[in-house]
Amino acid sequence: MLEDFTKIELINNLDSQSLIAKYLLRVEFDNPDVFESELKSESSLIIKEIILRRPDHAYIIAELPGPLSSLVQSIPHCWLTAPTSLTVKNGLFWTVQGTPRALKRTRDELVKMIPTEIRMRISKNLAADWISAPVLPPRRHEVMARAVNLGYYSTPRSCTQREIAESLNIRQGTVAEHLQSAESVIIQSWSKQSSD
Repeated sequence: MLEDFTKIELINNLDSQSLIAKYLLRVEFDNPDVFESELKSESSLIIKEIILRRPDHAYIIAELPGPLSSLVQSIPHCWLTAPTSLTVKNGLFWTVQGTPRALKRTRDELVKMIPTEIRMRISKNLAADWISAPVLPPRRHEVMARAVNLGYYSTPRSCTQREIAESLNIRQGTVAEHLQSAESVIIQSWSKQSSD
């Protein structure tokens, strides 16, 4: 798959009932003609439909009939979900969810399939730690997203409120108000969810 695409990212599982599931994927590529040539027939990615195509990425519906994804599909009460990606730089990152028994069986089968020279790290189910983000008004969301993208919440900070304001063509005071309000909503939501 990485001969054709530099990154394959799972966006959503569209059909987990079939033996070979269908997924909405975002794929990135260097060659804009990647879809014009015949993709390898033995591929572990079978494109069913191209939803949106741009010069360097596309959204597709595809099947993943390879041995690893087929293993997950074959185990009842277990499914592949986001975040899941395969990249040239970082390799395979998988998120598998399911019941504790199904996840243990998946882990046991993966250990049998994956050669010992390939590093594998298995951590606990992320679903138990997931905190859903509260919905912010559109403008507040835009300011918060810009702050994150510019590195305002990085350590050390990569930008100032003034730089965020300039990038959005608004006042620094407006940025401060939006960030303070968004932070308050997010922290209160986190506090409530983590104590439930």
